[in-house]
Amino acid sequence: MGLEKYNKKRDFSKTREPKGIKKTSKGKLSFVIQKHAASRLHYDFRLEIDGVLVSWAVPKGPSANPSDKRLAVQTEDHPMDYFDFEGTIPKGEYGGGTVMVWDYGTYRPENPEKIISQDNKIMKKQLAEGAIKIIIEGKKLSGAWHLVEMKGKDNLWLLMKSKDEFSGANVKFDENSAISGLDFKGIEKNGAVYSSEKGKKLSKTEIEKEEKKDPEKKKPRQTLIRNEADFSAEDLVDAEKIKSFPKDWRPQLATLAEEPFDNENWLFENKFDGYRALAQIQKNKVNLISRNGISFNTKYEAVAKTLENIKDDVILDGEVVVEDTKGKSHFQWLQHFDENPEKGKLKFYVFDLLYFNGYDLRQLELQLRKKILKAILPKSDTIVFSSHTVGRGKETFEAIQKLGGEGIIAKKITSKYHQNQRTKDWLKNKTIKQQEMVIGGFTEPQGSRNGLGALLCGYFDGNEFIYSGKVGTGFDDATLKKLRSKLDKMKRKTSPFKTAPKFPATHWVTPELVAQLKFTEWTDSGSMRHPVFLGLREDKKAHEVSREKETPTKEAVKELQSKAAKTDKPEKTKTMDIPESKTEFSNLDKIFWPKEKYTKGDVIAYYDTVAEYILPYLKDRPESLRRTPNGITKDGFFQKNVEGQVPDWIKTRKLKSKSTDETITYLLCQDKDTLLFLANWGCIEINPWSSRVGTLNNPDYIIFDLDPNEAGMEKIIKTALTLKEILDSLQVPAYLKTSGGKGLHVFIPILPKYTYNQTRTFSHIVSQMVLKKLPDIVSLERSPSKRKGKVYLDYLQNGKGKTMAGIYSLRPRENATVSTPLEWEEIDSKLDFSNFNIKTVPVRLKEKGDLWKNFFKESIDLKSILDKI
Repeated sequence: MGLEKYNKKRDFSKTREPKGIKKTSKGKLSFVIQKHAASRLHYDFRLEIDGVLVSWAVPKGPSANPSDKRLAVQTEDHPMDYFDFEGTIPKGEYGGGTVMVWDYGTYRPENPEKIISQDNKIMKKQLAEGAIKIIIEGKKLSGAWHLVEMKGKDNLWLLMKSKDEFSGANVKFDENSAISGLDFKGIEKNGAVYSSEKGKKLSKTEIEKEEKKDPEKKKPRQTLIRNEADFSAEDLVDAEKIKSFPKDWRPQLATLAEEPFDNENWLFENKFDGYRALAQIQKNKVNLISRNGISFNTKYEAVAKTLENIKDDVILDGEVVVEDTKGKSHFQWLQHFDENPEKGKLKFYVFDLLYFNGYDLRQLELQLRKKILKAILPKSDTIVFSSHTVGRGKETFEAIQKLGGEGIIAKKITSKYHQNQRTKDWLKNKTIKQQEMVIGGFTEPQGSRNGLGALLCGYFDGNEFIYSGKVGTGFDDATLKKLRSKLDKMKRKTSPFKTAPKFPATHWVTPELVAQLKFTEWTDSGSMRHPVFLGLREDKKAHEVSREKETPTKEAVKELQSKAAKTDKPEKTKTMDIPESKTEFSNLDKIFWPKEKYTKGDVIAYYDTVAEYILPYLKDRPESLRRTPNGITKDGFFQKNVEGQVPDWIKTRKLKSKSTDETITYLLCQDKDTLLFLANWGCIEINPWSSRVGTLNNPDYIIFDLDPNEAGMEKIIKTALTLKEILDSLQVPAYLKTSGGKGLHVFIPILPKYTYNQTRTFSHIVSQMVLKKLPDIVSLERSPSKRKGKVYLDYLQNGKGKTMAGIYSLRPRENATVSTPLEWEEIDSKLDFSNFNIKTVPVRLKEKGDLWKNFFKESIDLKSILDKI
């Protein structure tokens, strides 16, 4: 990897870690293992290869037990001088925490020729091939060790001990430093750093002497100071130290107020006319997202690139705008900036700081957050600190109004940050009335006008769509044509409005597109007066658009003052009505089905509703997780091993894989909390094993998977009914469900006393009986090309560890379909699988209950059935 990444991550004026300089490897190679109490305790396993220390972070540390395969994550290469680094990295710096030299020594590759001069060459080859086999001679570790790269997993390896005289399940290691004998507390108290240059440990007195001789060596104070006049470590006393970088926080929102005001307890900022955005910056990687989590990295690439210059891990809150030469922002220019990047200057105005180098700043007061923000924000024409005035709201509003600005935001100086919540700690005053409206129809153009005449707009009041006015100005020809093209694809026959407006040549559309409008006032009849179209909004959801009601300013301020007088405790953050659970939910508004607009929150709500029905079919069964965290339009991935990745309250079971000889920790979905954890983890689909803990080699049901492969509904129904006829003749209970796709599943409950091979054989025999009756319709061929147009009876699904979507499981498919139990009488030519989905199944369950409630009560003994065949 080289040392560039190592050097880039560190500020050597603040840390005593050695600078990254490559050296030459000769003779016996060195290794070192450093125990590192960073945000998470781990062990850094480092091997000298070609003049650098190639490094892996091992969360659980080395184990002498050959059956233990420890995860090792390859990190940046470290310089050779890091070999004997022991001491404390300042908090706030990369890797902040105490480092211990846990073990060190020399090693050699497993080299039958025993030629030391070839060792470095061999190690370079092993590293490139992803298979490292070495013999270690350390203070603690000895013998043969292997590091094996996990194919298809970036930077993920496994560290394991080979069987030899140094291995064993009972071998334990001393956890103190191999060079000083100290534990972490001793190293921190001693305040020493082992010096490569001197070849010995330096005491505090010796360090101070060196610093007097050479000021450049002065050890920096372990604070987060950028500029002492700006802020110091003391400013972070009330900030909470958190373990992981938060990626699911969303912006705090302001409440509309009727008029500006003066108050010394408030500060006043410009209300920008752009897109609200959070900048998540971690290890110089930038993710610029909208208020709903949509990426802006590509659309506003110049902002994202400039943000890469920020060296701290931070979350910034601000607004992306495009300004003209006079500094006035234009929403329409911003909306089409990717098409016309030369039109205006792109800027990101930053007005808040939520996270800083491991610290959650949301509970700090606003004025302090802004103080820290100003200190850390680099000077830039693109990334701009949003200045403010204190106390002078009316004067600020008038100045903004004269400049043609949108308005001001008033913020209580002592307020905390309430992420993803609209509060009265922040109030907005607009110079003109402006808000989002949803398009519900349009009229035909008149005269020489192209595209459309006017937009018919509205807002949501609960589930009702209320008409709010006709908008006929603010368009150019290009916008009219684009709008007409979009709206033509969304046409519907009936009006979406609660009370339909009456205009000639009207077209109705599904209310999904959100428009930004400005207008002079509301009429008594509830319509906008003189509305003007400003542009479409991609960062707002149609169903969230409601009529903004002005809060009387005096009332809002009085309410806040009264609240402050009663308590100093921060308000509890609430994002939306979500189930009570041990799981901490995140990204609830993330769109999983773009066409239907179903969100991650909808998935969680669905599984909360059906939990009592689905859990009996999941309990005690290992889960093969199919995770689709970015919705159905992005490729998901399967995950079996959850070792070290799930909370302690979730039940798991370790199983050994025969194919890889690897021990896998499977998740067991025992309760609603675990089910909701899976939903929050992006598991749209639930995939349980066919067997339970205690009888893992013996399934308790047999599966017939009817895959249509373009065969059509008529053929799949005929196949299912023929299968039912055969099973009835054998007096075998047959339970039917949709696959959630285009097929059907037929299940047979059995006693868990037969192997997977035996159940697969039974399924194969019955499938052959169906094939004999329907040779022109059914196929047992695995190759799709050989069975096109036929129903594939997949008996091979009956195998240990093989899974399919469970009963009542959602599927990551169009329409958010559900694998749903059916009554046999329901399968006829009118059967439509799309009718069984995230919205209809909960209603169906209330009406019909669980059609499979007697499933396990009817378990059969396979032997008695085989005797009949």
